[in-house]
Amino acid sequence: MSSLILKMYNTIIKKPVRNIKLIANQINSKRECYICHRRFNHFNKYQGGIKNVPLWLRKLEIVGSDPDNFKCPFCGSTDRERHLYMYFDKLNLWENLRDKSVLHFAPEIQLRKKIEQYAPAKYIKADLYPSDSTIQKMDTTNIPFNNESFDIVICNHVLEHIPDHMKALKEIFRILKPNGIAILQTPFSKLLKKNIEDEAINTDELRLIFYGQTDHVRVFSEPQFIQSLVTAGFIVDVKKHQDFFNDDESYSFGVNKIEDLIKVTKPAIHN
Repeated sequence: MSSLILKMYNTIIKKPVRNIKLIANQINSKRECYICHRRFNHFNKYQGGIKNVPLWLRKLEIVGSDPDNFKCPFCGSTDRERHLYMYFDKLNLWENLRDKSVLHFAPEIQLRKKIEQYAPAKYIKADLYPSDSTIQKMDTTNIPFNNESFDIVICNHVLEHIPDHMKALKEIFRILKPNGIAILQTPFSKLLKKNIEDEAINTDELRLIFYGQTDHVRVFSEPQFIQSLVTAGFIVDVKKHQDFFNDDESYSFGVNKIEDLIKVTKPAIHN
């Protein structure tokens, strides 16, 4: 009887209520998903939005994901996924994928669909905790490929999860071909001179308070992060959001207007 009641609830009440909410969200729509092009009034928030982010992290003005405009209610794309999609369009990076070898860490669903359309010669999707059988289990600090195996690496909001991020950067540098590029987005603060990380911050509760998420292991400072990229051997090319998108576009598409694109290149000749 209980299973019958549950089925009736899902069929008669739950699904119509969800559909009504989706319809209501499209009335007087001010927002648009850059990827699926559906229009609606607001994006879904991440864990209650910015009001639930610890005050001190708000004061640090973290550059990264926008918890108030996190997810498209239709295709499920996140703000950082939509933003990367926008940058790839503006910089025509999609064509760079054609017939190339691509390594994509924590592969976002909509991004990987788009990448596959450009038929890369090799496309490896990787994650420490794969969500499906198409994704290879892989540790960013121990990449199981030979030197100079890939033309392009995408590592979007991953480095903040890795205890030894310098080892990960050196591995990405190692497996990139000369003139290969990597996209290395991560949240950081422009106000900090040094990263914030401490081995005593070792519980979910403390990581949530000090880093903003239970699975983050530091707060990057912008200058130290950029120096880490240089130390790893990369040529750093920061593409400014404001050079490509105006405030109206940032608002409509629900992306963080202060998050620039961190694009790095492996030199043709290196030591």
